[in-house]
This record gives sequence, structure tokens and C-alpha cells, in this order.
Amino acid sequence: MNKLSIIGSDSFIATKFIESNSKNDLKLFSIKSSAKSNEIVKDLFTITEDDLKDSDTVINFAAIVHQPKLKDEKLYKRVNTELPIYLAKQAKQAGIKHFIQISTIAVYGNITSINENIPEKPINIYGKSKLEADKILLSMQDDSFKVSIIRPPMVYGGGKAPGNLQSLIKFAQKGIPLPFKNVKNKRDFIHVWNLVKALNLIVENGIYDIIIPTDKNPVSTEEIIELIKKYSSKKVRQIAIPNFGHLIIKKAVPSIYEKVFGDLIVKCNLSDDIYQPKYSIEEGIKEMIENL
Repeated sequence: MNKLSIIGSDSFIATKFIESNSKNDLKLFSIKSSAKSNEIVKDLFTITEDDLKDSDTVINFAAIVHQPKLKDEKLYKRVNTELPIYLAKQAKQAGIKHFIQISTIAVYGNITSINENIPEKPINIYGKSKLEADKILLSMQDDSFKVSIIRPPMVYGGGKAPGNLQSLIKFAQKGIPLPFKNVKNKRDFIHVWNLVKALNLIVENGIYDIIIPTDKNPVSTEEIIELIKKYSSKKVRQIAIPNFGHLIIKKAVPSIYEKVFGDLIVKCNLSDDIYQPKYSIEEGIKEMIENL
């Protein structure tokens, strides 16, 4: 039985991970109470080595996620950079052998193809704050203290996964014709339960360094809208637009255009020998629609 300390146990991904680890010895740290008997509610910067010393592994889920309207660089740096470094130092002093940091593919910036070997070039304060922590955490590794940096693509499923996919589902159900018919782009995602499976494998097998888990099955925006249509009780429509229509959208809202029309191929670096994703984009979208 693994002894795990979970930092940021109130986060969406953490709650799913905790649900899958009921047989393990878990110590939960959060700034919000969820009334769990094994939960310690406190300022995460007051966690000490004494709090962690009985654990085998520490997993940090706590973060300020990317919010376009949030421009507070000090807050991003405090939570996304300073906190994981502080926690890793406490863990190392406590004799913990494995520290896992939930990072993001945002550290790679605005590109269309990602793998573990390409240089990181974040373009926003979220990605920059995450990358700064990643680099320092990796530099802390030695023979007795290993670090795993988890960089998943967009997470969906699990009922009410927050993020752009949930926003797209809600928008598609408004009945407005969407210009995605015949859009054959490819984008990688990860179902939250596939991510949980990957995390469990990382803990159990002691997999270290930079890890990029995905569903291993990129899909197009057209396919996503068709799945939303399949499971929605509301009318969902797609139309094809000419090339000049694409040019107008790209010029008017380039960031949104890249997210819905562009490619994002993310190379999973967990081998098929140990990691075979079980859940599909269809299951995830069906589940999210049922929980709206």
C-alpha cells in the first residue's frame, strides 16, 4: 500500500485521483474543506517536512490555471512557481523519494506539434510560471529524490471537467451553426480517467522526469461537434465555410482560430507496454453532456 500526500486535494483532477486510490494511505492537504476525514485544511505554504515525512510520494495538484482575464503575475508566480518549489524542498528534507508535479503543455507555447524533446517557449504568464517551477524541480533530483513533471494536454470527461471543451459543448448547444464541417484538423486530449491511470502507473512504477500522457488518439473539431450532436437533446449544427471565411476568422480572433481549426499533435511518451488509455473522447463528451 502506497502512502501518498496529495497537495491541492480539492482540485478537479485530484478529486478523481483520490477516488481511484481509496485503498492507499492518503493524506490530503487543501485550502478548502470537503469534509474528508483524512484532509488537513491549511495554508499550503505552512506544510512542513513533519507533515509529509510518513509518505512515500508527494503529488502537487495545486495551481492557478490559465485565465485570460487574470493578469496578476505575482499570484501566478506565488502558486505555480514558489509553492511547488517550497513543497519539494519540504518533501526532500522529509526523506520523500518521489515528488510529482502536475504541469501543463502550455510550457511549449503556441505550436502545433509537441514532444518531450522540443524546447519550451511559453507565451503567457501561466506557462512561464509553470516552466520556471519545472526547471527548478528537475534540478533538485538526485539518487534519493526523483521528480516527475506531468504535462498533459486539455483534460476532459469525469462529469464536469472545467475548460474549453465544456465551453464548446455549451456553445454548440445554443443551436448557432458552427463553421467546422469538413475541418480535418487533429488535436490531442486526455480523458481525466486516462490521466488518473497514467498517474497511478507513474507512482507504481517510479517513472521520473518529463512525462506527457494523452489519449493517444487525436480528433478533429468536426468529430467533436458530431459527438456533441449525437448526445445532445438540443439542436447542434455544423456548416462548411469557404477559405476566405477561415482567413477572416483567423485575422479577427487568431488565438481562438488556432484552438478550434488548428492542429495540436502531442506525442505521448508513456510506452504502450505500460499505458493503454481506456476511455475515449466519445465517452467523455457523453458524460459531460449528461452532467451539464
